[in-house]
Amino acid sequence: MFAPPLAMHMANELLSVPVAGIMLALAAAVVAIAARLARPAAAGGHLPLMGVMGAFVFAAQMINFTLPGMPGASGHLGGGVLLAILLGPAAGIVAMAAILIVQCLLFQDGGLLALGCNVINLGVIPCLLGSWLYRVLLGPATSAAAWRQYLAAWVACVIGVTAGAAMVPVEAAFSGVLQAPLSQFLGVMVGVHLVIGLCEGAVTFSVVAYLRRVRPELLGLDPLDLAPTDSPAAAHRPGYGVVTVSLLVTAVLLAGVVCWFASTWPDGLEWSYLEHRYAAAEKAVYNESPLVAAVDRWQSQWSPMTDYTRREAPLGQLPIAGTIESTAAWPNFDGWRSVAGVLGTMVTLGILYGVSRRMQRTTQSV
Repeated sequence: MFAPPLAMHMANELLSVPVAGIMLALAAAVVAIAARLARPAAAGGHLPLMGVMGAFVFAAQMINFTLPGMPGASGHLGGGVLLAILLGPAAGIVAMAAILIVQCLLFQDGGLLALGCNVINLGVIPCLLGSWLYRVLLGPATSAAAWRQYLAAWVACVIGVTAGAAMVPVEAAFSGVLQAPLSQFLGVMVGVHLVIGLCEGAVTFSVVAYLRRVRPELLGLDPLDLAPTDSPAAAHRPGYGVVTVSLLVTAVLLAGVVCWFASTWPDGLEWSYLEHRYAAAEKAVYNESPLVAAVDRWQSQWSPMTDYTRREAPLGQLPIAGTIESTAAWPNFDGWRSVAGVLGTMVTLGILYGVSRRMQRTTQSV
């Protein structure tokens, strides 16, 4: 069966067509509801940040890091909990859906049939569960101490990321493609993503700490509680536009330059079902569906920059076997990867900016 490289997210081969269809329909319904629920937030002025934060998360997801204590496996930011903390869970789900659609259609990052599962696992579960845990642990946001806020964000990331990852073995098992025992695959996925969640918590911690210092109101904090208006700290806070630009510049640098230094080891999901060996099975997953193979081929034909690199064949044609450039070298000074990263960052920014503006207009007309 034709099996193209899929960089980070759930591949088509992990699902049967019926399960994929059900999850696509469920994800579409949840995103539609989330988009409607996020409209009132437009009046609060936070949704213009949706495009910038979506672009930041897209770029940050390109930076795989070697997992501590797990040589041979890497992880990357999910970003759902961070988006939910800053935008609210509903807008966070919408932003994650846009990021995953861009990755799937432009870069074949995640299977088209698996898009619904990726939206649920990476978007809906971390945004809803992570946001709820964050609020419970934080208490009243306006008076939250710094340590409490950082701890709440960290715990929310660990639990939210791990819970979403735990859905993958369940979805594969319901699809009938899982060859390894469910308990073993589930245990490996949970173990790997607990480590990834801890690392994601550190990134989320850093962003929350930065925004708490420069724009605490974006975190629901009262700036006057942190520093009176006549204090030096309040006087030197950068404006909203400066903070927005700083996040966007960081996103472009991540996507265009820092991506060269990303780990070349397989992502935690790929490692768990492609690299890890289960005693009871030669392969963790086996899928012989001709429709799944056909969707894989279609994605490989029409993805403009499969796996974030230059196409080796014109659009509409399958790449010739063995022509895809190796990315094993580190650091990988790949100009095409930079182009792909910046392109994806800008497309994500544009889509989410348009969505947020649409939400604002809809809210104002009601």
